[in-house]
Amino acid sequence: MDVVAADKDFHKLHNGIYLNEIEIDVLDKNGFDYKKYKDIKELMFDIEEYLIDNYNEELDRVLESIATFNYYHNTNK
Repeated sequence: MDVVAADKDFHKLHNGIYLNEIEIDVLDKNGFDYKKYKDIKELMFDIEEYLIDNYNEELDRVLESIATFNYYHNTNK
């Protein structure tokens, strides 16, 4: 399932992180409290660290999706 294509309705959370409902569900299911992170880079780092020892395709897709979103919306080009 393409996480971005499946749900393009992103929600801006209090910490400036944009996630869609599917990403939120996958993060919740894998024990990531996205509300505790100060920024998207912290969340991405923790997901990457988790995936080193606990590969999960669904979570990997979420990481790819939020990394892409972060690049296009938070990078000065």
